[in-house]
Amino acid sequence: MTAGIDHLSPAEGGAIGADKLEAARRLISSLLLARKNLSLYPEGHVIRMNSLEALARQMGAFLDRYGELKLEIERDGLGIEGEIIHTEPPEEGALPFTLYRDGLRWLAFTHGLQLAELTELLRIITRYTLLSEEPEGDIVTDLWEKGLPHIRYEAVDFFWDLEPEAELGQAPRREEDVASLRENTMDHWEPTPDPAIDPDAIELSQYDLAQIRTMVCLEEEGDPTAYLDALLDSLLQHHEQENFEIIIEIFEEEFRAALARRDFAVTFRILASLPAILDACPPEAHWAAPMIEDFFLSVSRPGTISVLLDIWPELDAVQAQKAMHTLRLLQPVAIPALAPLLARRQSAKIRDMLVDTIASLASRDMAPLESLIRTRDEAVMEKLVHVFVRLTSERATKCLVRLIRHPSRHVRQEAVKGLMKRGPGSLKDAFSLIEDKDETVRTLVLKQMGQSRDETAESILLQYLQNRDFARDQHGHVIACFTALGRCGSDRSVPFLRQTLVGQSWWPSFGRSAVREGAAAALAGIGTPQSLKVLDDAARSLNPVLRRLAREYRKG
Repeated sequence: MTAGIDHLSPAEGGAIGADKLEAARRLISSLLLARKNLSLYPEGHVIRMNSLEALARQMGAFLDRYGELKLEIERDGLGIEGEIIHTEPPEEGALPFTLYRDGLRWLAFTHGLQLAELTELLRIITRYTLLSEEPEGDIVTDLWEKGLPHIRYEAVDFFWDLEPEAELGQAPRREEDVASLRENTMDHWEPTPDPAIDPDAIELSQYDLAQIRTMVCLEEEGDPTAYLDALLDSLLQHHEQENFEIIIEIFEEEFRAALARRDFAVTFRILASLPAILDACPPEAHWAAPMIEDFFLSVSRPGTISVLLDIWPELDAVQAQKAMHTLRLLQPVAIPALAPLLARRQSAKIRDMLVDTIASLASRDMAPLESLIRTRDEAVMEKLVHVFVRLTSERATKCLVRLIRHPSRHVRQEAVKGLMKRGPGSLKDAFSLIEDKDETVRTLVLKQMGQSRDETAESILLQYLQNRDFARDQHGHVIACFTALGRCGSDRSVPFLRQTLVGQSWWPSFGRSAVREGAAAALAGIGTPQSLKVLDDAARSLNPVLRRLAREYRKG
């Protein structure tokens, strides 16, 4: 029995080539990852299959180039040609210790190795990783029974009651003996099927059923993201580019699967953890950042996010809130895929959360949101305008200015509301809709202008009323404009309003009648002593029409 990893020493004929040594190290990392995923995931799971297939490809490339991989096994490490390529503490669960404990001294992989053989080998190793009190076999026995044609090995047996020379170190497990027992080709080898199960032999007692129920409860109450720790540990441990890429691919598959099954705890855990993994990478792993960036871009694109379109209407408020935690961590390129969700059937609370989420993404990059302004889906745009309103940047303001000319009345209305909240600089843009073809839009503009005393709004309305000739059919519009001026204006407007009310001749004219009535309404709305005095003077006029108009608005 050898003493430890120090037993390995450079082979005769000189040191192994550096490229072969590095390739072997990467291969062991892939083997460890595949072994871990085989133990974590059930048969047929995509993560399990991906890691096994990646290992097979990598092993095939190594064998094509170097002909054979012969692993020398010690209690605490693995080596090739006398050079150390992997070390672990000699404890239960460690790969070198598991192989060494069961008698293996070297394990060789030869050209022609198949995925089925690798899978069988890892199944055997996993089966005996943790030794039970009464083991029903060992790795060497199972390898001998399976007869994997492209995997050779040498083992020693331990018979503790016999003299050392009685050990059968080269018993029939040596290559020559195995070859004599079976033909060493894949044409004659098939994995040994599991024996048939007798239903009567596995009938469960009441005690067994109670134990199973307890185990199920413990599993359900546990952390649903705990299994991700193993994958995250793998990223921390495997700093070889090829293996890192394999694990990132596994995370992408897992993210897609979790999103489809509405497991937002898993999707959030993945997205939240990867930046921390990047921070922990050594400086020489310069390739890690682009890989993780590509991962975030990939899971943010419609090919991944579009699965939400089908499940979104079925989410309750709690599920939707969990989903938002994930969506906020995506890249802004996700916005075009998220926008259609706004038009889906959902509560106002969920829609408001989604608006906030899209606005959060757009605050990092406006370009994907801006690209949606030309969308032909008015139902989406009517909801998406709330995102522009929620943003406060200059680019968002410019987008709202564009949206006040949108074909949809609802979009124009919301754009006006948003612009009015932007401050004085945006009032003029919103006021451009003062003669919109839709009366509700015109009414909204004037309502927003007259919300409070505002010098800018007063100036805009004054300029409009002083320079506009109104048609006969605009009586209601004229009164509405003057009423808005009365609500936002001040004594600054009184000279114009006095001139409009009493300073012109009173020949019959529908247009003049409308503006005079509007002037009276505005003076009453301003309500200062100066404006009310104009109404009082008009109420004493010799013109009966003027007296009636002034008294009517003064009383109101």
